[in-house]
Amino acid sequence: MGRRKHPSYPCGVRSGSTMISGGCARATAPTSDQRRYSSNSSLIVLLSLALATAPLRAALAQDAPAEPIPEFKADKIVSLPEADDLLLEGKYAEAQAAFETLIQAGKQSERASLGLARVRVRIGEYAEAIADMEKLDAARNADGQVLLAQALLIKGEYDRAMEHLKQAIEIKPQSAAARRILGATLELLGRRDEAIATYRWFDEQLTRQDGFPRDAAWITDAAVGFLRYSMLTQTSVADRTRHVLTEMLQQAYERVDRSYWPARIAAADLLRARYNNDEADGSVSDYQAALRLNPKLPEAFVGLGEVLLEKWNFEEVEKHAEKALAVNPRFAPAFHLLARKFITERRYAQSLEASEKALKINERDVIALSLSAAASACRYDAEGTQRFLSRVEAINPRSDTLYHILGNALSGIRQYADSEAALLRAIEFEPTDPNSRNALGLMYMQWGLDDKARDTLDAAWTLDPFNKRTKFTLDLLESLDKFARFETEHFTIRHDPVKDPGLGRYMGEFLEEIHAAVIADYNLVLPQKTKIEVYPTQRAFAVRITGEPWIHTVGACTGFVIALASPRKAPDLSGRYNFARVLKHEYTHTVTLAATQNRIPHWFTEGLAVLQEDTPRSFGWSELLADAIRRGELFTLESIDWGFMRPRRPMDRQMAYAQSEWMCEYIVQRFGYDKLIAMLDRYRAGKTQAAVFEQLLGIPTVEFDRDFSTWARKEAQSWCFDLSPLDDVAALRKSADGEDTSAEWLGRLAKAELEADEFENALLAARKAQEKDENEPRSLEVVAFVLAMTAQQAVSADDRKKYEDEAMQRLDRLVRIAPTNWRAHKHRAEILIRREEIDAALESLEAVQRFCPLEPVSWRGIAGLHLQRKDYDRALTQLLELARSEDQDPEVAAQIAEIYMRQDRPADAAHWYREALCIDPFDINLHRKLAEAAETLGDAKVALREYAMLTALVPEQARYFERAAFAAKELGREDEVKHFAAQAVKLDAESAAKALLP
Repeated sequence: MGRRKHPSYPCGVRSGSTMISGGCARATAPTSDQRRYSSNSSLIVLLSLALATAPLRAALAQDAPAEPIPEFKADKIVSLPEADDLLLEGKYAEAQAAFETLIQAGKQSERASLGLARVRVRIGEYAEAIADMEKLDAARNADGQVLLAQALLIKGEYDRAMEHLKQAIEIKPQSAAARRILGATLELLGRRDEAIATYRWFDEQLTRQDGFPRDAAWITDAAVGFLRYSMLTQTSVADRTRHVLTEMLQQAYERVDRSYWPARIAAADLLRARYNNDEADGSVSDYQAALRLNPKLPEAFVGLGEVLLEKWNFEEVEKHAEKALAVNPRFAPAFHLLARKFITERRYAQSLEASEKALKINERDVIALSLSAAASACRYDAEGTQRFLSRVEAINPRSDTLYHILGNALSGIRQYADSEAALLRAIEFEPTDPNSRNALGLMYMQWGLDDKARDTLDAAWTLDPFNKRTKFTLDLLESLDKFARFETEHFTIRHDPVKDPGLGRYMGEFLEEIHAAVIADYNLVLPQKTKIEVYPTQRAFAVRITGEPWIHTVGACTGFVIALASPRKAPDLSGRYNFARVLKHEYTHTVTLAATQNRIPHWFTEGLAVLQEDTPRSFGWSELLADAIRRGELFTLESIDWGFMRPRRPMDRQMAYAQSEWMCEYIVQRFGYDKLIAMLDRYRAGKTQAAVFEQLLGIPTVEFDRDFSTWARKEAQSWCFDLSPLDDVAALRKSADGEDTSAEWLGRLAKAELEADEFENALLAARKAQEKDENEPRSLEVVAFVLAMTAQQAVSADDRKKYEDEAMQRLDRLVRIAPTNWRAHKHRAEILIRREEIDAALESLEAVQRFCPLEPVSWRGIAGLHLQRKDYDRALTQLLELARSEDQDPEVAAQIAEIYMRQDRPADAAHWYREALCIDPFDINLHRKLAEAAETLGDAKVALREYAMLTALVPEQARYFERAAFAAKELGREDEVKHFAAQAVKLDAESAAKALLP
């Protein structure tokens, strides 16, 4: 297309002492307001750069090793530099005491008062710091003016703060801190031209003059101010970004003053704004380096929290916010971080609460007000949104920060049109900020507007050729240009023509088959075609969905775009899966999102999508649900979305899928299927979940949770799982110490230990119980199961036999005592199969099937044993049942098809060959057999589809082109006849297809 190749941009920049990919980078569905926040719009973070002590202490000699800091002693008057060092190291209580002692002793009391005020600001005592500063005669002290301005800015007194900053500049024209903070304040207030004029001083200092100050604080402030001028005026941004990182900030923290952590924070913020968050040489490493110098840096904790938020590591985000607030309980950026986290989790009420805490510190906090507007918009609270918009506009009528945060939040809930309007407004207000363009481009990708995405991301790249997420997405768009494209009536399918040949045509026919059924269920006509994009690697798929090369699923829907990882088996993919089932699931998302204007709750769209798959619940899901019932851990309507977005345990996400579908089943059974459709209409109208349940179903959500739980327990009683409450293992341990402890009690303890995965403890308690009563059922079961599992994992044949022999003795006794214990029969069958005692193994597997028909091991095991005996009719019954719940193994469906062909039932065989191909669509042998079965049936349409796929998979074989040509002839598709026949003759001049050519 003639576009430049973004990866070829010279993009090496330095952080620390190692080279990194600065212009070439970024993750889950996280929003990108973090990116905007970490640029110059975050006034408080920028202020923190000047809250260290370097203006009060002499710069260390270049390359001179730092002298050890003497331990503070309360009975000793320390020097001012020693007190400064205590502050710099984060020993705030000691520093405060030292400065107070110096003031009382009358030693450099003015500078000591400034030090004390700095401590107060670091720990959140802003009003006290302002009061202390106002008592001083600061008119002659530029540092005092800057510090007072900083405290006033944190409180939202912007005009007063600017007056003090201007006074500081009059007193000390070389004050980089005053000029940088003044520029940031002017930007915050929307006075862009004045900000540029203020920042221009840095450009003049660094490009026209020599001999500027060499202390680390001045260099750090100058670096930030210089880069802001460069960004706002678009002056050599790439070169200057590299210069700021390597020749200024790196020099400041590596050579000028190795203890000056604000330079590290500035470098980390710069890298994080561009999604360079590597732990070895990106923002994370710089934040950690700063914390090694001062372990009490709220800005470092918040920065690391922002990185974690991009990865949806919500618990760690909270921990980092708590660490920041433990140092400074009034540190507004920590509340901003929490508010953004809650928006990402769609917990909007909590987001508003977090923002309100920041607003209590500064009622004119633009970021907090913007986050409040975003949370209100996500709740479809128009009045609340407008209220917060008005408050921001009263401070800055052209706030790009406001509209960037708002646009990102709306993008996160797929309100694409409103998101676009907000982000375009942000770009209008600040045309040089690449982050809003980056966010807009990524949103266009989710919306399916690839051309707009490309143009927007190109513009973002031009403004900032160091953003990793931009680079990843532009690379992806370049690769998309090379994808094959296949159109059907309702779908556009794109895929890699080399790695996944023929896939578009093959998927297209299936998609058209499911289209009518899915649409009919929801009484909806979609306004446009749905795009299906199949990516050849897991990495490319992840970038398509998140902008980052990591994701742990194979399919995702963002509205009218469905992205899939290829179902091919390859090292750079997650593995094969049933693409037909996944496509039906994801297409249901497209339909339900469209039906509600993307306002459907997460659990509800997932539940409907699983329900639409129309397959039996798997044994694994049944086991998960039963275990949750037993433990009293079913999700509530309030918590179930967390299972998708914030799983606390490894199986929470699968549990959320399973329960979502089960709740939909319950609604259908209790209220009727029509209520599902009516619920979609209510969500489309912007009703809350509580309102939908109360007004439409006539039941509060809390009551629904209770009734569903009762119903679920009754349903699960027939599933052959133990639903009795779990024993308290700790309580049982305390009561099992005495010699007179009964076998029954020890058996209960053994079972509880086993269920807690404490296998050694379980076996010990079980053997004690067996010594008292060898027929105690719980302990017998525990010993048998642990031994059976140990035998399965044994390395040597002798060890395996030893454990198996003992396990079989216990298992034989257990099935006599408890003949319905299906797990005992299962373990017994596994051992018997390994011993090749086929008849006995069949007997045990049949027992498993009688007592727990949900367990697929019996269907698989019996089928396998019958196949060994070539008893295909008996094997078929088992395989058909196995295929109902196990649809990820193409061998099962293929074996069913082979048996049907043996029975001369080609129509049934054709169905199962296709089922196998939905899991392994690149198996040449399966396509050939299905094509032959179709020809036997006289089904030219299926034959053509299969032979066409074979021509893509084996393009050197003339016979497949020949057979495709004849199938096309039978269907009257003359264009395809010519195409396939010509290729057949080209490969084989004697091909029978020659007769089909003119």
